Amino acid sequence: SVFLQKWCRSNDVDHVRGVIDWEYYKERLGKAIQKIITIPAAMQHVVNPVPRVKHPEWVKTRARAQGDARQAKMSDMVAAMAARRLEAAA
Repeated sequence: SVFLQKWCRSNDVDHVRGVIDWEYYKERLGKAIQKIITIPAAMQHVVNPVPRVKHPEWVKTRARAQGDARQAKMSDMVAAMAARRLEAAA
């Protein structure tokens, strides 16, 4: 406690908890959780496993665009080609 008071140059400091900027560390922890857990979950179209940490807007739009660009089934492609051939022959 004495060293902390000398380091901060203040006698008002009782404990290190009063010196730490908790909001900064909460934000840093939230960003780390986003990188490790929530962003990969969003890309895999899984419900957010950590609801207290919100998805950024760009993740929502990218996941939506990724869902739109899914690979088409081969049978659907063949059926579409057959329909075009029938239209062209008619």
